[in-house]
Amino acid sequence: METPRPAITVISALATAAVVVVALVLLPTAAAAGLLTAGPAVFAALMLRAVVTGRSAGPRARAVALAGGLVILALAGVASGVTALVVPDALVAGGVPLPAEIPLVSLFFVAGLLVPAVLRPHQRRDPLARLRFGLDALGVSACLVFPVWLLMFSGHPARGAAVTALIVGGGAAATVAVAGAHAVRHRSALQWCAPGAALALVALTALVIAQDYAGKPNASIAALAAAAASNAAGALLWHGSVRIRPDVRAIPPAGGEPPAGLPLLTVPMLGAALAAILHLVNGGRLDSVSIVVGVIGITAVAAREWVSALTLRRHAVHLTDQGNRLRSLVFGSADVAMVLDADLAVRWQSPAAARQFGLSDQDVLGRTVSALVHPDQADAVHRDLLARMSREETGESLPVRLRDGFGRWRETEWTTNGSDPAGPGRSLVVHVRDVGNLRDLEQALRQATFLDPQTSLANREGLRRAGELIPDAGAVIVIELGGLTAIGDVHGPDLADVVVAEAARRLRTGVETADVPARLGENRFAVLTRCGAVRAHLLASQLVNALTVPYTAAGTIAHLSAWAGLADLVPETGTDEVIRQAVLALRSVRSGPPGAAEWYDEQMESRLLRRSTLEQDLPQAVARGALELTFQPVVDLSSDRAVGVEALVGWRHPTLGPVPGPELLALADDLGLLGKVTQWALHRSCRLLLTWRERHESLWLALNVRPRALSDPTFQAGLHNALELFQIPPSALVIGVAERDLASSPAASPAQPPADDLAGQLGRLRADGIRTAIDHFGAGPTSLSRLRILPIDLLKIDREVFDTSQAGAVMDVTVALGRRLGLEIIADGLENEADLDAVRAAGCRLGQGALLGRPMFAEHLEAFLSGVSGWGP
Repeated sequence: METPRPAITVISALATAAVVVVALVLLPTAAAAGLLTAGPAVFAALMLRAVVTGRSAGPRARAVALAGGLVILALAGVASGVTALVVPDALVAGGVPLPAEIPLVSLFFVAGLLVPAVLRPHQRRDPLARLRFGLDALGVSACLVFPVWLLMFSGHPARGAAVTALIVGGGAAATVAVAGAHAVRHRSALQWCAPGAALALVALTALVIAQDYAGKPNASIAALAAAAASNAAGALLWHGSVRIRPDVRAIPPAGGEPPAGLPLLTVPMLGAALAAILHLVNGGRLDSVSIVVGVIGITAVAAREWVSALTLRRHAVHLTDQGNRLRSLVFGSADVAMVLDADLAVRWQSPAAARQFGLSDQDVLGRTVSALVHPDQADAVHRDLLARMSREETGESLPVRLRDGFGRWRETEWTTNGSDPAGPGRSLVVHVRDVGNLRDLEQALRQATFLDPQTSLANREGLRRAGELIPDAGAVIVIELGGLTAIGDVHGPDLADVVVAEAARRLRTGVETADVPARLGENRFAVLTRCGAVRAHLLASQLVNALTVPYTAAGTIAHLSAWAGLADLVPETGTDEVIRQAVLALRSVRSGPPGAAEWYDEQMESRLLRRSTLEQDLPQAVARGALELTFQPVVDLSSDRAVGVEALVGWRHPTLGPVPGPELLALADDLGLLGKVTQWALHRSCRLLLTWRERHESLWLALNVRPRALSDPTFQAGLHNALELFQIPPSALVIGVAERDLASSPAASPAQPPADDLAGQLGRLRADGIRTAIDHFGAGPTSLSRLRILPIDLLKIDREVFDTSQAGAVMDVTVALGRRLGLEIIADGLENEADLDAVRAAGCRLGQGALLGRPMFAEHLEAFLSGVSGWGP
């Protein structure tokens, strides 16, 4: 069974005591004292073990040096005891006893190890502190040497070993003792190590003197005292270097070092004075050495006191400056400091109270805080301050409404800073800060963060916040107003601001109280509504109608158009994402006529993603010449001969694949690239047409353009330039406009009035001999009556006209009307024999479609024109 640790400790103590008793009984005193000095070796072994195992709390170098000093001390004591037992009368050179010579020599080595170990680390003292340290060391050394010299050597022959040990040991012991008292860095450890080192040096010095005067009275007592002191020194050094963790403190101000105001020499001087009095009372006299040592000690004390007075004076000046600075800070501080007693009555307040709150001392002193704060907070503030006073902790700031000297309630924050160190009894220091302006600023910042400054509607951040606070909302409606920029350009920004404010008012009055209207941009608004899908769509339509009612301001009537996009607000989707979806729906509906509202769906996002990709890549494709032209023949159905071709602009996107001509032209129109694309297609087609007409001189070419290109002077100039450059007769060129573009042409848009209408633009082309055409007739809303006013030569019938159950009757009416108007009819989109039979039966002469020839590249068209004798896919 394992022996408990307390039992081992008791057994070890008893064994040690037994060894001491046996040594004292069986051995001579000098030998026993020397052998008992071996105890520090045990502590040295413990210190070295802690260093090796990494359990030393202090610096390893210090522990090793101190352990080395203890080892030498132990070895010197044991060697001295052995020689005193074996050869007690042995002498060395100079007549010094060998038992005294061994510890004397060892004293130098021990001092060489202990003194540097205690003096480290460097304390970084100022010059006065270093001078005070030296004077303290000199004074303590004199006080240690004086009584020993006076009592042992005055009037008696002095022996060299004892004198040397006294001077060296006393000086070294005084140095390490003063170093420990003056230490700032590692002070906790040095408060143990320094006394231990001084005690070890004193013990070794006493052992030298006891062995040197072995036959004299009290020598045995000095030897035993040296043995006991050496063991005590070992314990102190072990504890200070292994068990105590050194602390690292900041350098104190001048005069603020620990021993600056401490009467460090009081006890040594009193001891020296008592020794002198005792010596003189017993009839002794002061020899010259005693007088010199005494004068040195008194001089050191006087000089030390002068330096201390100078240091304290400097410290007093420093404290005065600090006090003046603190006073200026207190008087100039915006915070008010109060000291509360145990009953939470105000005992003192800073002068800032009168300046900040108009509170005089007569209004505050002696009153409890409950009488100063708002009645609704009085009990809570009283309990909180009492709790902080009892726990002596600061805690968080406490919002308090404080009555100022004018009877107004002020918003303040109270913080506590423990008790008042200058006052007796329980107290609490409270700092009061006026935060009224801060609260107003926070409110203004909150409004700036969540509200639109112009309309006072919620902004995007406010809408996001509302979405977080209303998780069960049904939908988000995003509305865009068209025409605001034109109003600002024509009538000025002031009128545009008035229109925006009126639109915000209409939006606010058009929604329910629980709904949140917001402004997301210059011309974009939003509504967060709790309505379901049907009611939300109805609300969007109502808001669009309300926002498009004419605006009257300053005698001016302004018109706006509006579109709306909607998206469901579901818990698993964030508000930002829902707003993004509603904006995508708005972008989709924005391309249509005003007044429309549409819900978001995933297919819509795919379409918009496709369009965004094309918008990013099309400019580079145009710059690189990556567009392509294909040609589809127009065939005379009576002779099966190709009489014309239609040029189709296309683009093969690297990732999205083929982009058809109508989509490409619409995209180029929106990006401002329509002129470049049209000019490129026109010149490329005319150059190819010139080559084809060399073998088929009656062949004509049709090219569809956007209505915006017809009003572009650059297009008109390029058109005439191409005809002249390639020597193509104007009648061989057909410029067509798709029927769906008629409704969205500049002529049909009141927001952008054209220089001339579409009829005039087509008429100018016909005047130049260029034929005109309407493409895909029947797929749009254009009526037959409108054809009467459009100067066109060819009418291309869309497949939707003849791909019906009544295809024959419809085609008969269309062909008959076209002939009456003098138009050439082309049946576009022929895909099978039934289509061909229907258009032939109606008397249609020209046809186009996959049945007669698919769109093909120029080189394939040349082969088609050369070898065509029929048609087919």
